[in-house]
Amino acid sequence: MNKRQFKKIFYFFTTLLTIFMVTITQVAAQQLPFYWENINVLIDVQTNGDMLVTETQKYVFTADYNTERYRYIPLGKVDEIKDVTVAENNQKIASTTGIENNQLWIRWQHQLKAPESHTFVIRYRVVGGLQLDGENTQVYWKAISSGRKAPINDAKVRVKLPEALSGKVLFFRNFGTPAISRKVDAKTFEFVASQAVQPQQELEVQIAFPQQILNVPQPRWQQTGNQSQSSSEGEDHDGRVSSSNLV
Repeated sequence: MNKRQFKKIFYFFTTLLTIFMVTITQVAAQQLPFYWENINVLIDVQTNGDMLVTETQKYVFTADYNTERYRYIPLGKVDEIKDVTVAENNQKIASTTGIENNQLWIRWQHQLKAPESHTFVIRYRVVGGLQLDGENTQVYWKAISSGRKAPINDAKVRVKLPEALSGKVLFFRNFGTPAISRKVDAKTFEFVASQAVQPQQELEVQIAFPQQILNVPQPRWQQTGNQSQSSSEGEDHDGRVSSSNLV
């Protein structure tokens, strides 16, 4: 067997393996007895630079499944996440948190008698989540994470800025799954996924404004040498910019 034939055989089996793995992933996702009807995320930016995040997640269970839910949030680009609560039907649910692999996990349990739906509201405060980039400050947040095994039929992210930033936004844009972005008013911006968000897909939003308005100090994670790394990571989106708007 010459070198050319070996390469052909190698590429053939590599392609077969890739197709097999994609098929297995899709079948596994289809077999899960739940999906998200919608996930709506509200990011309320405070004058001190904190972000109050509210995630409203509607699960639809088509068959019996485990009654334990999780939410993982990366900690690499924040100083702290605190004040975590989980609620359903305006009633708080007992929840626990922990840190694993530089991620905060939130865990809660609920009753389930499928088929039925459950809407959970997860709230938390992000400290040191705004990023400083030269003379600008940015909201730069993966509001819909990729670490899922089931699809989201509808996803929406809304960012509300303080009154001091009204009309001061330089640009807003999103990355990941295709989405329609719009300016709701002078201090509110919305990003709506234009299709279902499949497993391993994400929706990240970015809004920039002049640094001197809020004068938020540089977060600790940027001060400790992660700034150059975060900048390169922020630009690595495989060219999947859904929209970019100058204001």
